[in-house]
Amino acid sequence: MNLLIFASFMVFGTWLTIQLKKSRKLNEKAEKDFWEEEAMADSVRKKQLEDSDFVIFPFDKLPTEESFSPNPVPESLPLLMSLADKKMVNLNGISNTEVKKRFGVANLSLLTEYDTNYETFVKHIYLLCQHLYDIGRIEEALMLSEETILTGTDSLSHYKLIIQIYREQGNPAGIDWLKEKADGIHSLTRGAILRALNSDSDSTEVGS
Repeated sequence: MNLLIFASFMVFGTWLTIQLKKSRKLNEKAEKDFWEEEAMADSVRKKQLEDSDFVIFPFDKLPTEESFSPNPVPESLPLLMSLADKKMVNLNGISNTEVKKRFGVANLSLLTEYDTNYETFVKHIYLLCQHLYDIGRIEEALMLSEETILTGTDSLSHYKLIIQIYREQGNPAGIDWLKEKADGIHSLTRGAILRALNSDSDSTEVGS
């Protein structure tokens, strides 16, 4: 019996050693491939950004500050207005290596700035839409939400808000449209968004 246990242990040890060697080789290859791709990306010359590379949003459709009178103006509104003249790009789901390969390494810092503008926009347009929804300005919240979806946002909170509005309005076509848009998302939130869209619940709890 002891001999059988010893033989089994030796077989397991041999198998484990082989698997560890395979894993090490795969890791070494992955690391080598990564640095080769990085080197290639770093050699890409600066490319001219096209109009299609930038996020377009109709800032003229934002509500006016006067429309909230006599109540306070939500903090998100003036911040959004300050972004109207700034450039935005949506780099969700795109690695730095891919950005350098597509636009050139010299554009990386500039694109990072534009992406930060977009992230700020997404955060505050959601806050504004949620505020409009809360005070009963549902159609404005819906319109601005739909315009934001068209920018390719991967904000789970934003999707949950618009899902809630569509369901309250009994709009299955709207849900189908959101599914089409969500299918094009390449970031980690895609799965959570699709689960929210496929949920049978009539009420979607909004949250990040």
